[in-house]
Amino acid sequence: MTTWLDTVRALPTLTLGEVEEQAALQTRVDRKYVVTAAAWGNALASLGHEPRVLHIEGRRSFRYSSTYYDTADLDSYRDAARGRPHRYKVRTRRYLDTGGSAIEVKMRSASGTTVKSRQWLDASTVPDGNLLPAEAATFVGGFDRIGEAAYRMSEVLTTSYHRVTLVTDDARVTVDRQVTATDCRGRHMDYGDLLIVESKAAGAAGAADRALWASGSRPSRISKYGTSLAVLRPELPSNRWSRAIRRDLPAPAPLAAV
Repeated sequence: MTTWLDTVRALPTLTLGEVEEQAALQTRVDRKYVVTAAAWGNALASLGHEPRVLHIEGRRSFRYSSTYYDTADLDSYRDAARGRPHRYKVRTRRYLDTGGSAIEVKMRSASGTTVKSRQWLDASTVPDGNLLPAEAATFVGGFDRIGEAAYRMSEVLTTSYHRVTLVTDDARVTVDRQVTATDCRGRHMDYGDLLIVESKAAGAAGAADRALWASGSRPSRISKYGTSLAVLRPELPSNRWSRAIRRDLPAPAPLAAV
């Protein structure tokens, strides 16, 4: 039986430079889906125009590790949980297969648009305990809505996953599998065989969204940071993600501390 990964192996390829040129989309509307491999395979196979896949040094799937930082009061998490129209997210991201790491700030506006800003970190950059590295804190502190709070942010959650990046005529689509999350207290959860598919488009829904809708999948209010932390720390406010946790994540559950 052909799997979605088999389909990906047969797709035409793009270099990283071509992806950035054609579909950087640092300002975009994100739509996320939690789907089974079979559902995504059917949606991918139904696309009328064949997407292209990011290909670097013989690889079409890449390992990522993202560490999310927040204030002691979890301001970033709580703003998202309460659906505040203006909110932010701060993370460092390591590219485990290709090397390199970056600090990223995602700003969400009342219109639903997300603006992502990134600064690459020097190879010699090291964390300051569990705080943001100094270079990263300086970058994050430059955003008016964060300011001096950047220097007090600490590690809250780290996620790991394998990502495939596709480019269609109207969007960039990422597919994450083998997703796991571990919080700063050592509690761990595993998303199992579920995929997190995210379409990133300039505005209107694209072909991949329509293919997923046709297969019965609908956008989900899910956030690797917010949803995972809500599962691992059920005492936190989580109304924004409660439906997604009930509907989309029947299998994942917190495991014993590691």
